Amino acid sequence: MATYKKAGLDQLNGLHGELANYFTGILQGGDVPPAVVGHIIKFLKDNEITADLLESKPMSSLIQQFLTDSDSYTSELLRAEFS
Repeated sequence: MATYKKAGLDQLNGLHGELANYFTGILQGGDVPPAVVGHIIKFLKDNEITADLLESKPMSSLIQQFLTDSDSYTSELLRAEFS
């Protein structure tokens, strides 16, 4: 059985940054599967990443865009999250 050395803080920070960049790329590519959106939301929640929807115009616009898309499973996820 292989023995693995515990990851250091620099390595974990690098991994965190790479995941954030990867998720950003997916979102910018459009047409994101609902399961992936769920993983991205979980990543943000697990890392206590939040935005004040009243103060963040881009975030408010993004949420509104998803909420008005009645055919989207993503809008159902966001309604449950932000309602």
